[in-house]
Amino acid sequence: MASVQNDEGVSLNLMPMLDIFSILITFLLMSYSTDPVSYDISAGLELPDSVTITALDELPTIIVTKNEIMVNDKKVATILGGDVPERDRSQGAVYPVFVELEKLAEANKRVFRGKEDKTKTSVLTMEMDQSHQFKLMKRIMLAAQQAEFVTFKLMVAREAE
Repeated sequence: MASVQNDEGVSLNLMPMLDIFSILITFLLMSYSTDPVSYDISAGLELPDSVTITALDELPTIIVTKNEIMVNDKKVATILGGDVPERDRSQGAVYPVFVELEKLAEANKRVFRGKEDKTKTSVLTMEMDQSHQFKLMKRIMLAAQQAEFVTFKLMVAREAE
């Protein structure tokens, strides 16, 4: 059997590939940011240490100092003896936190009405003094969950290397 050889070579034009490559590199360089996320920690608050750092988005914030609970820098409850008073509790949750977060949830629903990406409407950041018991955090998280905030980003201090 005789073999047939094709003397025609395959040519590949590199210019379009280089154009695409340069556009891709330009896009990646323009979208890359080295600016660290800066976040002001409230006075009277000592955050627990952590080895992992995750970027924080612009989210509603619950701040739990040694003596008070704030939602977006607005004081909503007082802490006495490591817990909120009985009058500020409803179904195990911190009722003033629920009321304030429900207002934020309603505002978020109005802003995101008709938009497909509604994931940010159910996320919030929590700063809590490390001296508090989990019982208080559980009450606050229950209030947030009742107001339809179900994802929490807990703020911690970075452990020294």
